[in-house]
Amino acid sequence: MNTALREGLVEIKAAIPTFATSGLVERAGAIGRIAGDSYEYICGLLGFRPDIQLLVLSEADWPSRTQTPIFGLPNASNGTLAVAGTETPFWAELAGMVDAADQPELARVYGDGTSGGEIKLAPFFDLVAVHEVAHVFHEGSQHFPRLWLQEFFANLCLQAWVAERRPEALPTLLTLPRLGAKAPAEAFTYRSRDDFERLYSDVGGANYAWFQFRLQLAAAALYDRAGAQAVTRLFEAFRLDDSALARRLEESVDPGLAAFSLAF
Repeated sequence: MNTALREGLVEIKAAIPTFATSGLVERAGAIGRIAGDSYEYICGLLGFRPDIQLLVLSEADWPSRTQTPIFGLPNASNGTLAVAGTETPFWAELAGMVDAADQPELARVYGDGTSGGEIKLAPFFDLVAVHEVAHVFHEGSQHFPRLWLQEFFANLCLQAWVAERRPEALPTLLTLPRLGAKAPAEAFTYRSRDDFERLYSDVGGANYAWFQFRLQLAAAALYDRAGAQAVTRLFEAFRLDDSALARRLEESVDPGLAAFSLAF
């Protein structure tokens, strides 16, 4: 974990190390509480505690502290979570994905309460911090065989945490994905699972969100069927320690390679 990324930021008291651009202390405190509680929740499900830090950033601080080019697209890398502390043009673009007929529902859930009814997606993206916390758990310890599956895992952790720790926030979590996922596939350049595996976030902001919205809805459906134990089962389904890897190599490839894997 690169602790140098914290330099020049304000430290926030939270359950996990949390740092913010000056002026974003209040927002960082709220996001830090979400990230910290979800970290403890996922620790309870998976049984270990990876190193982690949270950065809540302004647009000016974003490029120097994250490699994700889109300001406002939450991300995690090597134990560092980066999230935006202000509304962003990217978030407004996602609101624009929603069909005109569904805009009133979007405004009911995410409207700022003013007479103009401006849509604010910060409450949704504050929850998405849990998705990024989940990524820290599989980085370096669990390699899912498909990119879509690692994203699904993170969305499943998010769904389980909201359902069990903040059930009142379920409409905030699911309304934008449900309405955004209704956008026709033909509206996007990249639409297939193979496109996602080949390009990942390089499909582009709104296109990437469209994939993520569908994954979030699928994660919600799995949670409704199987509960939080699905998080543990999914993680363990592809977790190979050295002994398990050697057994698989011996059974599927070659006993000599299995022995080499343990001695290397």
